Amino acid sequence: MMFFKEKRKSLRIRNYDENAKVSFQLNGKEYTGELFDYSRFGIGIILPKARVAKFPKKVLPVTHVVVSAFGKIKELGDADLVRIRSNQDSVFLGLYLKSEFVDMDFLVGKQTLNLQEDEIKKIRMNFLIQEKISSEFLQFVSRFVFGLSLYKISLDELDSKFYYEPTHLKQVLFEAVCNGIGKDLYQFLSNSIEQLKNLTARYSKAESEVAGFFLRKSIFRFILEADFLKRTNLRPNGYQGDSVMMEMIYQNEYLGTSTFGKIFHKHALETSAACAVRNRRKLINQVLIELLNKTSREIRVLSVACGPAFEVLDFFEQSPHKQKVKFFLLDQDEEALKKAEERIGKFESGKYLQQCHFIQESVRTLLKTKDPELILGKFDFIYSMGLYDYLADTVAKALIVKFFQLLEKGGELLIGNYHEKNETRKYMEYIMDWTLYYRDEDSMLELVKNIPEPLEYNLSFEESGNQMFLHIKKI
Repeated sequence: MMFFKEKRKSLRIRNYDENAKVSFQLNGKEYTGELFDYSRFGIGIILPKARVAKFPKKVLPVTHVVVSAFGKIKELGDADLVRIRSNQDSVFLGLYLKSEFVDMDFLVGKQTLNLQEDEIKKIRMNFLIQEKISSEFLQFVSRFVFGLSLYKISLDELDSKFYYEPTHLKQVLFEAVCNGIGKDLYQFLSNSIEQLKNLTARYSKAESEVAGFFLRKSIFRFILEADFLKRTNLRPNGYQGDSVMMEMIYQNEYLGTSTFGKIFHKHALETSAACAVRNRRKLINQVLIELLNKTSREIRVLSVACGPAFEVLDFFEQSPHKQKVKFFLLDQDEEALKKAEERIGKFESGKYLQQCHFIQESVRTLLKTKDPELILGKFDFIYSMGLYDYLADTVAKALIVKFFQLLEKGGELLIGNYHEKNETRKYMEYIMDWTLYYRDEDSMLELVKNIPEPLEYNLSFEESGNQMFLHIKKI
């Protein structure tokens, strides 16, 4: 492990495999040392002090730089060598490559070198994708890109003109733009998505994947300006539907650094699928009210893949039965749990935190646990609103049996899943790069067939009709 302070006052800490080496030639002699990074794009080499004691401190030109890491060997050409620092035993040197650059963060994260030749190959491969795209879809993308460009140019010009205005006036001007050019952009986006739905209605899965990839590449610079779309595409936490995305949907505000980006962001949050997420948040407390009206005792509630858990805060803010529930919030995302705990902790000086238990765990672990009730206990109500959108049938059926096992007699289970007729499906798949496991009524009811005990169940929908709920009672 290497710790080194850069000129920009940040600390580089990197673990490499023990065989990670750098070599170069100077005056016909080869030098090989340990690889480290002294900046994101700066290659470092550690050499024994005895070997380089006579190196002058000035910049030296070297040749034949070779990096060997994670089983790969890459020749990187010529470089300038500079002494960075030395200690009692070693000298730390930096290599400034002349015809190449290496992203050390990519090297660590992906355990492979990514060079310009790799990017060129990727670009050329992407060019070939056009050959698989229909002329109608190419025309649609061309019109869409041209339209987005026109609106962005106009709105960026206004942003530039408004830049030095007072803060309050800027907000007034923004609202005026939203009611004018912004409203027109909003309609253009809605019309374009409708055209996309009609054009791709009969596309196969393979055709959709290729066309979606092509569309996202074509409009990627616009996507990066819309905070929500940027996050769905880049997935910084490694998966879709993370707590930050859910929080954006709940807040449903204009976010971004440009007027164009703010409007594109807000448009995505006004889709019917996003409305369904906000609707299901209200549904949880409706079920809790019904359960609490039936009993005078305290009940235990488990939320699986809880995310930001806004509905729990809603309960503490609105319910007259605040003291009658213990919440167990389970999620694999540590950040989501911390935010949920922080949010609940800020409400009424954290007086309800003791009623909440935060469990960082994966549902995969729950599936592997033979007797989960011995660890978690039994529950009166279990719910999972978004998890099943990411589960194949085999896993979904096995997990629902585990949930049923965790229910008290008379306890209830509520599972959410987007219906296959989700109106926002094309928008999500083609622009957000967000693919789900969709189900219809029959496939949703199929999930209960492996449950061995007596039960009652029914299906319902939230207001938009995009998300379906399987409600099960253990009798």
